[in-house]
Amino acid sequence: MKKITIILAAAAFSAIVCSNAGAQLNSGYFVENYNYRHKLNPAFASSRSYFALPAIGNFNITTQSNLGISTFLYPYNGQLTTFMNGAVSSQEFLGRLSKNNKFGTNVYLPFVSVGTWGRKGGFTTVEVGMKADMSFNLPYDLFDFMKNAGAKQNYDISNLGARVRTYTEISLGHARKITDRLNIGAKVKFLVGLGYADANIDKMNVSMTEDQWSINAEGSLSASAPMVKWPTKGETGAATDPSQNNELDFNAIGDSFEYNSISEMMSSLFSGLGYGAAIDLGATYEFDSGLLEGLNLSASILDLGFISWGNSVRAVTSPVPWTFEGFDNLSLDSDSGNSLQDEFDSLTDDLNNMLKFEKQSEGKGKTNMLACTLNIGAEYELPFYRNLSVGFLSSTRIQGQYSHSEGRFSLNIEPTKWFGFSTSYGISTYGSTWGAIVNFSFPGIGLFIASDTIPTQLTAPLDGFGIGVPCNNMNLSLSFGLTFNLSKVRQLGMK
Repeated sequence: MKKITIILAAAAFSAIVCSNAGAQLNSGYFVENYNYRHKLNPAFASSRSYFALPAIGNFNITTQSNLGISTFLYPYNGQLTTFMNGAVSSQEFLGRLSKNNKFGTNVYLPFVSVGTWGRKGGFTTVEVGMKADMSFNLPYDLFDFMKNAGAKQNYDISNLGARVRTYTEISLGHARKITDRLNIGAKVKFLVGLGYADANIDKMNVSMTEDQWSINAEGSLSASAPMVKWPTKGETGAATDPSQNNELDFNAIGDSFEYNSISEMMSSLFSGLGYGAAIDLGATYEFDSGLLEGLNLSASILDLGFISWGNSVRAVTSPVPWTFEGFDNLSLDSDSGNSLQDEFDSLTDDLNNMLKFEKQSEGKGKTNMLACTLNIGAEYELPFYRNLSVGFLSSTRIQGQYSHSEGRFSLNIEPTKWFGFSTSYGISTYGSTWGAIVNFSFPGIGLFIASDTIPTQLTAPLDGFGIGVPCNNMNLSLSFGLTFNLSKVRQLGMK
């Protein structure tokens, strides 16, 4: 395991193929025969009882960003080079950046998913799955310094940060009709945290002194992961100066897994886990008469909860300014023998040298709130054909400086009980996107394929990946699933 800045570098300078808020599929919000609607609002019920197998049951992977591959990679002499190449002008590169350059990735991998109708017309779900939640913020001035170091004597870099959460979720949900018009639902979740990291540089001043850069920063790092040790350079012998003895040696993290006994190993494993709980709450209201007949309103809040970690490490930036020699001027000239991977490695090494964290404590408890999502929806069934509707969904992801929101307009049609289709257009913090879902719900089997962000322009296939990625904003989504349906079509309140 390497330094937290490697995560930042890899995310910013390579194909970001991880994944939307809570891995939810907003395009499926208004499709009634979509079995996983309850993930968007626990007051929604699947049209049939179902169960799903691991891996193929419901896989969702999405990227969201106001950055793109074309922001960082450029054609040069028949190859690709990074923005650090002198052949790429500062105006061309910096002109593509925002003040705060963000991306958020979330993945959901299901292990068990079961939904069943009760005798009294209620709908119950049981699910087990794993979530990986990552958010990053890279300020404009960081790239200005990397590209133009020396153009001016001082650079003020603030709000550089990364947030990572990985946890397993076990949930029990129930939806029920309260009145003829009102449905409510809730889910209770037990969480097992597998790892987290929070890195924040609140302030950083970089100034030129003679032939080196002097860095003065205020920031912190906290993290926890099972069986991972957090040694300092003094402990590993990597310190070249006594002032480095208390610095975290990120290159040595995870290198030592030696234990004297099985009990010691198990103790290290379980002490690194986190435990927590969360709830989802939702409600829907249907107008079935008068001028508002056909209007359906809904709202939900998802992942309202926390994870408490028993064995966290905390580090802060050094209170004493330190020196930095700067970034190498990279190129892919035929004579250099340099490759794109060499450029990434060099950038990563330079970023490693730029940031330093000194250990403050280890083994103490830490509680983190989850990133929660607020959904508010409105759907209107057209009076001349009730199986055709228009809808609007407002979705807001609440997670501090990494918060983002989206408004999505959709056109939905379900001409039969076994087929549903929706196409939508979303406007979000990360730009505008087009999405769609095709859903089949037959007796015995259900199948869907969907995307909230269908790209219109891709790069050439990347080595080792097989397909291209979006050239402009890294907004990409793919969701598919196969379920085994076990009942006839039902609705809440129907016995």
